[in-house]
Amino acid sequence: MTIHVPEALEPARGDYAWLGAESDSVADRMYMLNTEDWREAINSRFVNELLDDTLPEEILKSYLIQDFKFYNNGMMARLIKLAPRQETKDMLAAQSQWFADNEATYFQHFLEAYHVSQQEYDDTEQTQANRDYGAYLDTLSDKSWPELITAICCMEWLYLAWAKRTVDAGVVQQVPAHKGWVDLHEGAHFRKWVGDLIALVNEYCSIDGPEAEVFRTIVHLERRFFDDSYPQD
Repeated sequence: MTIHVPEALEPARGDYAWLGAESDSVADRMYMLNTEDWREAINSRFVNELLDDTLPEEILKSYLIQDFKFYNNGMMARLIKLAPRQETKDMLAAQSQWFADNEATYFQHFLEAYHVSQQEYDDTEQTQANRDYGAYLDTLSDKSWPELITAICCMEWLYLAWAKRTVDAGVVQQVPAHKGWVDLHEGAHFRKWVGDLIALVNEYCSIDGPEAEVFRTIVHLERRFFDDSYPQD
């Protein structure tokens, strides 16, 4: 039986200095302005049950369907187009291919493993949180590079943050779909990816610019996405 994974502690300045978000850096300040939603998201019921291997199968299936529908949101293509340097374009393009080779195949494998037919997938309506999240990303389609890089940084950083809980606790999930989802969002490759995004936020973004509101909105939407994995009254 999997050991209980403790919840993440109250956020503090410099929590992610090891990733490049040094205390009082732009990225760290954005993080510290959104601690309530951030902590609620990475300690959400969905994350807790996934890490503890107690997540009901029907909830997991619903989440996989919702997240795979969200997966093709076009963010990476827009980022690559706007990236100010060729080396940044190359880094983003390589990560985009990694997503296709690893994350997309994860969804496909486990949707099949849980006997989700194409008809069930197609007939499943997006949750309100998923629709709102997608609609918000659509509003960013014509926004600036700082706003877009802040959005993807926040999304990926928050996922690393919840997955890191189980690594810190030394707990390995026994349910393959749970372990696979953790493995996609923790480890040397994903840490390097998030660190690269944080470095770009620190270089190009400002706490006084519109990107600060983008960070706040993404954290809130991520929290809602987890919460909407369960039937809503």
